[in-house]
Amino acid sequence: MSHEEDIDAKLLRLSNATAGIGPRADFSSRVRQRIGREQLGTLYALRAPARRFLPLGVLAAALAMFWAVSVDNQVNEELAASDDMELAW
Repeated sequence: MSHEEDIDAKLLRLSNATAGIGPRADFSSRVRQRIGREQLGTLYALRAPARRFLPLGVLAAALAMFWAVSVDNQVNEELAASDDMELAW
């Protein structure tokens, strides 16, 4: 008996042994209920650590906005000052 025949025989035996096994009637509803509880718990669990980093995120956003405005002003000044529309980077 080759290795593949041995595996096929084992799989056939396993398939025959588990043919009558199926989920209980309320399986789907229990799974949906459990998933709903875990998702809600995950959101609450992420809320506390996120609150600690909120000031850092606000500061980073403010600095990014300040940088973007200053670069925009610099580009506008360069465009207004140049005659041939060539920017000096």
